[in-house]
Amino acid sequence: MGKINFRERIILHPEPGSFTAEGESSRWSNKDLDPVAQENKKWEWYHVGGFWIAEGFNVAQLETPSSAVALGLNPGLAIVACLIGNLLVTIPTCSSGYIGSKYGLNFPVISRASFGLQGAYVAMVIRGVVCVIWMGVQSSVGGNAVRCMIEAIWPSFKHWHMDALPASASITAPDLLSFAIFWLAQFPFLFLSINALRWMFVVKIIIMPFFGVALFTWALTAAHGWGPLFSIPSNITNGWTVGYAFCTTITASISGNATFAINMNDITRFAHDRQRAWQMQLLLPVCITLTELLGTVMAASSQVIYGELQWNPLQVILLWDNRAAKFFAGFLFAFANIMTNVAGNSVPFANDLMGLFPKFINLRRGQIICAILGFAICPWLIQARAARFLAFLNGYTVFLGPLIGLLMSDYWLVRRGKGLNVRSLYKPGSSLYWYTGGVNPRAIAALLTGIAPLLPGLAHSINGNLSVTKGALEFYTLSWLDGFVLTMVTYYLLYLVFPFDVGTDEVIDGEDADVEGSAPESVVENAEGKSKES
Repeated sequence: MGKINFRERIILHPEPGSFTAEGESSRWSNKDLDPVAQENKKWEWYHVGGFWIAEGFNVAQLETPSSAVALGLNPGLAIVACLIGNLLVTIPTCSSGYIGSKYGLNFPVISRASFGLQGAYVAMVIRGVVCVIWMGVQSSVGGNAVRCMIEAIWPSFKHWHMDALPASASITAPDLLSFAIFWLAQFPFLFLSINALRWMFVVKIIIMPFFGVALFTWALTAAHGWGPLFSIPSNITNGWTVGYAFCTTITASISGNATFAINMNDITRFAHDRQRAWQMQLLLPVCITLTELLGTVMAASSQVIYGELQWNPLQVILLWDNRAAKFFAGFLFAFANIMTNVAGNSVPFANDLMGLFPKFINLRRGQIICAILGFAICPWLIQARAARFLAFLNGYTVFLGPLIGLLMSDYWLVRRGKGLNVRSLYKPGSSLYWYTGGVNPRAIAALLTGIAPLLPGLAHSINGNLSVTKGALEFYTLSWLDGFVLTMVTYYLLYLVFPFDVGTDEVIDGEDADVEGSAPESVVENAEGKSKES
């Protein structure tokens, strides 16, 4: 009886007007998965635009070009590579933001149109794994910020139980304690709603730009201007060319925001102004590139000031003698990473887990699970060296590039951007998006076509002792772009050869009707409800 009561307590029963069957739980939706009602869309255009000002300022963004400098790339070339990567990833980010704001849908539901209601599980797993890894990495970075704060108060903390853990652990006792403190500090923020988060980002928007200007001014002043910084020549020591390192940095820069090319609909679905919500994504290359410029300057200046190259800006801060400056810098970096972690990692993961288990998982439960898994993966191992960090960034783009390429191909090339039948995205069996047994085989085939050629390069990045052709490695340097284009083209060609019903006569245009679960009359149902399979 106890087990039965517990099971009943955790089941999420649908509410009146939802897209699920009345009075019983469903495997296809819950309150958090349904389209966002108009009265709940409270993100104004300046919240969405300010998101990139706030999101750009986090340590992981700073580390991307800094890692390139640590590997021997000239600071100026590192910035140019990052700008190119940011411009490339802006296009799919605008697309994701547009679709989310137009229909009030999140990624798991949108992916059902391309993959099928059951095939979409593949897309959710791909993104969910990435979000967990980033959750851990950002928490590890946040732990470094906490260590700056503690050392500023108690300088002896730097040597606290330094021999307690073996070298193979890739982390010291002070770092592990700092990580745990940060993890606990960010936990309460997981209970904030998406609409409440916008105010936390407003605070970040106001504070962080001033902090960035202060860091930038310090780096230039302490290193005596621009000359010594950007005159550092490229010196690639791993046997590859400058071009190889340049392309690798482009991919690394894309990787830092590739999740948002998929995630933005999870945010813009709450946007009040549909048009400006996606237009504000154009701030991405400006805000992110400026942040990466700061990271490059700090890395290069550390070589001039301290005689050693520090690719992690928090390591630079730890070298400061001014204890007050060290504390407040650590505090601001910690706060910035909390907001980035919650909105950029725990929220998308929670959405994916909801899509997989809507009967049991809502947004809050999913975020808590994400935080637990982010601790369990021991993210400090990923950040142990600059080369390993770049390999991590490049590695998961093997899956994200093809995924976003497929979604864009389905909406813009196959459906010509004419719209989606929203209610059918929640209807199994006879739905327009059921395809073959709930799976669109064209989507799976196109996804594999985009991923497969990149796997040799991915395997080599994980284990450098593996024998892989030089051509495969060079192809892998632009893994996100290669996978994106391959999958986009393949999916469209498969549609031309094996066409299916896109239901263009029975869609919501998204402009003159609010797509809401509480207003079913505004949603056009698929009368026939059956897709044509060739």
